[in-house]
Amino acid sequence: MDQEKYLPELIAEKDSLDPSFVHAMRLLAEEIEKFEGDELRKDGEVKKYLDIISNKNIKLSERVLIPVQQYPKVRPQCSIQPTKW
Repeated sequence: MDQEKYLPELIAEKDSLDPSFVHAMRLLAEEIEKFEGDELRKDGEVKKYLDIISNKNIKLSERVLIPVQQYPKVRPQCSIQPTKW
């Protein structure tokens, strides 16, 4: 769909829709917010972007859950340390 026409069509559809269609109104409002590039997430946090131009070190972390009943030989180790380049 043409990006220039999409937002006005969404707004017109939301305005013409009967307010009794609560779920449709909510979905249209979410789509309008998403298309307008709203910077807030549902939990209220601002989206964070990584600065890929600078040469700063970036700390990445991920939590991994291992089912110990299925894999009893896997023992938790200390956190994985990044290698130096």
